[in-house]
Amino acid sequence: MLQPQQVWPLSKGEGVTVAVVDTGVDAANAQFGGRVSAGADVTANGAANDDCLGHGTFVAGIVGAAPVAGSGFAGVAPAVTILPIRVATTMDNDKAGSLTPKRLADGIRRAVDGGAGVINVSAGTTDQSPELAAAVLYAEQRNVVVVASVANEKEQGVKATYPAAFPSVLAVGAVDSAGAHVETSAVARYVGLAAPGKDVISIGPGGPGHWQGSGTSYAAPFVAGTAALVRAYHRDLDAAGVRDRLRATAIPPAAAVPDPALGWGTVDPVAAVTEVLPGKSGALIRPPDLRPPPPAATEELHTVLAVAGVLAAIGGSFVLVWLARLVGSAHRRRWRPARTIRPKPTTEP
Repeated sequence: MLQPQQVWPLSKGEGVTVAVVDTGVDAANAQFGGRVSAGADVTANGAANDDCLGHGTFVAGIVGAAPVAGSGFAGVAPAVTILPIRVATTMDNDKAGSLTPKRLADGIRRAVDGGAGVINVSAGTTDQSPELAAAVLYAEQRNVVVVASVANEKEQGVKATYPAAFPSVLAVGAVDSAGAHVETSAVARYVGLAAPGKDVISIGPGGPGHWQGSGTSYAAPFVAGTAALVRAYHRDLDAAGVRDRLRATAIPPAAAVPDPALGWGTVDPVAAVTEVLPGKSGALIRPPDLRPPPPAATEELHTVLAVAGVLAAIGGSFVLVWLARLVGSAHRRRWRPARTIRPKPTTEP
């Protein structure tokens, strides 16, 4: 649909580090070609270059998997360095290693300190946490592009989710292969761009093979990968200039922009790198500040990590919602297959 390979003669993301703030990344997958660094695990202060859950590897594959013989899949920016930042090690909310707003904030800071030029966060919370806000500001002040998925509206309703709703973050919703809004992708004033998020193909941990997933968390890395292409080619652009260029070159929706479902439109990697735009920042008029109002003091707070389709409570205060689906090949799993992560055989495209 996006055909980023058309722009690879100009940019493959060389010299750009993309942090994947997620469940870790399997560095052993051949399609990463040794481009996954040790990263950091904020849940245990260790390395994050393995992945027992699969979500982070899937996301990282969309960002930067390289073409290899025998595989028809490649990511958007196949020469980037992947910096894995693990912020969750389990899908069970009542266990150590589950996602929290503090871990998201710590993960973003570790990504900035690790040299990321782009940060992908396929997770969020309805808690407008001061720590998380400060981490996003920390990234902005250090010229780092932060990309985050919006929530699944069926689960989260009209509540704003963070970091996607912060004004310096590129919030990404999902479209299908025809470019139509995926009905489960949140509709909100802060949606900035859209990208494929239904029946997406990528790679997983534990060996070769393709996985299929659906959800907004798989839309965000298409934008993060495109941001890396832009940063590698337009090295004079700061983070705000990169965001401007991505919005200005997006395939616009039929409605006036910003459209609450699709923002400025579907990301276009080829146009983002090649199009000539007016202004020093390489983009059109900068969008207004669309910061949503803070949640009411009595509002129940939720934490969202887009992986699989279950809802469970943590002490009545936070709820971890797994929104997207992953379906992989049937080789060995190191997590419980009872949830909506269902292994099944896949074929090479």
